[in-house]
Amino acid sequence: MPSETFDTLTGTGGPVDFTTSTAAGEMFFDTLFRAATPQGFRAVASTTFSQPVLTVEGWDAANNTLVTTFTDSFNRQFQDGISDTGSGQLSLLATDSTLDDGAETIRFKIDDTYAFAVRLERKQFESITVGEEADQIVQMSGRGLVAEWEDAVVYPYGGLSQRPISDSRAFTWASPELSTTGWPVAVTELTELATQEQIDPPLHAPWFPPLGWPSNDLSPSWIWSRGQNSTNMPAGSSLFRSTFTAASTGRVSIFYTADSRCRVWLDGVMLSDWTSQPNERSFLNAYRSTPVVSAGNHTIAIEGDSQAWIEALPGSIRGLVVCAVYTGGVGGTFNSSSRLLMTDSTWKCLDYPSVYPAPTPGKILSTLLTEAQARGTLTGWSLGCTDTVDSAGQPWPVDAAYVFRVGDTYLSVLKALADVSIDFRARPAGKILDVWVKDTVTQATGVGFTAGTDILELEETLSI
Repeated sequence: MPSETFDTLTGTGGPVDFTTSTAAGEMFFDTLFRAATPQGFRAVASTTFSQPVLTVEGWDAANNTLVTTFTDSFNRQFQDGISDTGSGQLSLLATDSTLDDGAETIRFKIDDTYAFAVRLERKQFESITVGEEADQIVQMSGRGLVAEWEDAVVYPYGGLSQRPISDSRAFTWASPELSTTGWPVAVTELTELATQEQIDPPLHAPWFPPLGWPSNDLSPSWIWSRGQNSTNMPAGSSLFRSTFTAASTGRVSIFYTADSRCRVWLDGVMLSDWTSQPNERSFLNAYRSTPVVSAGNHTIAIEGDSQAWIEALPGSIRGLVVCAVYTGGVGGTFNSSSRLLMTDSTWKCLDYPSVYPAPTPGKILSTLLTEAQARGTLTGWSLGCTDTVDSAGQPWPVDAAYVFRVGDTYLSVLKALADVSIDFRARPAGKILDVWVKDTVTQATGVGFTAGTDILELEETLSI
């Protein structure tokens, strides 16, 4: 008899609730009154047995319009692997209609339930001889709909023309994709920079102009995350975010320093690692980065670290960050008219977080999908999840940071996320990707069958 192979596995994220006319939620594969379900084999009464019917349909590329039903097809089979694209195929006699039927998506249907769909990727012609008769057949095959996510690749933040540019794409607390809504504002600790020459009383604290700071512009304030005495801050790190706008593409100068130390990102790209190591005088020197930036809005992020470093300031713990952004690079004129941003109480601050936030998997995928569709790929696709909840309505975790290589395919992004955070599956109808918090939706263990297989013998084979 023709081979009609299918399995109980319905893909990452758990089983589809298949329904037959006689027993809801169960799939029957044999004639010996035993049923194969996603949870295993079990005996059923003969009155409830029903042989499943596997049919195959051809749909358009958008998977929204039925083109044809392959009523005379044979060797029909599909397999949907966990966190993978799956595959499917069928054979039929080669006729004019099968050569040009307009179908670009193949849906497999068990009874009245769509179980799996593939995008048609290959038509292969073969000549067969049965007795004295010769004929041609065409074999159609393809991978699961998720394979289309291999057509899109990761771009840098803002696209290829955006500056600064990096060969990686980070989704962390410092990335522009993470909203700072709900973050409190920073606290201004000191409102001016004293002159370095002042010695009576002597200034041993970091608010004199650090070496290398633009001496003709002393306006930026030293900020921190809470209004306490600046000589006795709690040890630990706080996160600071703000934005500035560049009127045109060009080089800017970003000056910064901190007590005890800091590191800096621009549009999610790290500009500076820690400005000092323990027991070094970070605050005595101004640090400067001079990146080229594109015209438009930019996000600057600073992680400030406050520690009791004895050599620098005996007996005190300080939390202070200062930063200013100016147009122009080395040799520029740095004053209030060229200043684009300075630290003040408009900056947002996350006060000594125990967990560093990051964009959720839903936010990452929605961002990447929007970008891909703006570039003309993944047309028609949507997500079954949102930025805040997965496809089952469960809240996303917010503490996992991800970094992808520019040029990675979106399918590799899905698989990387699936290693640690998500399960995913494309719905057989339309182009909707469901995404769940990893290991929160029951996943079936599937195996391929041929319709009419003796399940008792299969059980014995599997147990060997």
